[in-house]
Amino acid sequence: MGQSKALLDWHGLTAVEHAVEVVRDGVGGGPVCVVSAPGQELPPLDAIVVEDPVAHDGPLAALYTGLVALEGRADVAFACGVDTPLLHPAFVRAVVRTLHKGDDAVVPTIGGRSQPLLAVYRVRIAPRVRALLDDGAGGLRDIPRTCAVRQVGEWELISDPELDAADPRLNASENANTPEEWAALVARG
Repeated sequence: MGQSKALLDWHGLTAVEHAVEVVRDGVGGGPVCVVSAPGQELPPLDAIVVEDPVAHDGPLAALYTGLVALEGRADVAFACGVDTPLLHPAFVRAVVRTLHKGDDAVVPTIGGRSQPLLAVYRVRIAPRVRALLDDGAGGLRDIPRTCAVRQVGEWELISDPELDAADPRLNASENANTPEEWAALVARG
């Protein structure tokens, strides 16, 4: 990207400010946790901000750090990056609503791709995520080794009337990895 994705401009907000607002609205005003890289500069945020203890340790380590920070404050966490600016509260609510009693996590599959960074995780799985990290696990796709993860397809998500009205094509899952992709999403948003 050439710069921090968190600081990209999204219609007058930084990408991280936008993500915090969307997730907070999507979880009904509950706590929002931002996991930053060590020393990463962020704008002032109305969120719990914690640093990843090791730079570039990956999304599994970041998820663990966020889950630990939310212990005692929330039962579930919706995990996302800052590079999906079309994400909106209706999508967050729809994914959270698909979490059933026996699920440790729910991960959407959109366009044939699993979306573990647009998923909901129970905070109580933090020790199992730590164990995965200690065993050398490399990514979020390793979570099903120790947790009950349910995949939900596009049809299940858009059967949610609120999400179907807001985003029937599930554009919320589109991310940007280049300045050109970001500019294209800004033009659409």
